[in-house]
Amino acid sequence: MNLWLQLILLPTVGALIGWLTNWIAIKMLFRPRKPAGLGPLKLQGLIPKRRHDLARKIGEVVERELINHEDITRRINTPEFHENIRARVEKHVELFVKERLYSIPLLGKMVPMEAVANRVRDFVVDEVQKLVPAMVEGFTKDLESKLELRKIVTEKVEAFELDKFESIVFSIARKELQYIEILGGVLGFLIGLAQFAIIALAR
Repeated sequence: MNLWLQLILLPTVGALIGWLTNWIAIKMLFRPRKPAGLGPLKLQGLIPKRRHDLARKIGEVVERELINHEDITRRINTPEFHENIRARVEKHVELFVKERLYSIPLLGKMVPMEAVANRVRDFVVDEVQKLVPAMVEGFTKDLESKLELRKIVTEKVEAFELDKFESIVFSIARKELQYIEILGGVLGFLIGLAQFAIIALAR
């Protein structure tokens, strides 16, 4: 074969093979969705094939590294949260007491309604405020025992549609994946040049 023809063909074919190999590898992250092939030789995309393992690992990482029961407890068990509970209780108790007291006309003639309503409200709110820390602690313990973050995340990931997941991944990492394809072509081109150099030196 003509030396100049080899100089054109070897890098070109190498670049094409390198680009095509990486393109196929990227596509095989998600495809084929179901095992395809003959007999024991089955081919399936990496994500569909390892979907259960991937979902389980994501669930473990989310619970261990991103959000866990301790994080939730720290967010809840704060003075601001306690004050928020107190304010809400105060508002609802005040409305409830006034509605009940003012619904008894005779009582209004016997006692100052506003003063009684305020006293009842303050008493109930003070008692609730004393109980808030214990309530929050009990709530977080119940949350820890019943809210299985790992299981929830795992089930959500497993239920996620692969088509949608694929479109999200490619929309986010489109440029990076294109660079990988191009890099495969560049490496193939360089390998082709190296092959040509070896052939040329051997002559």
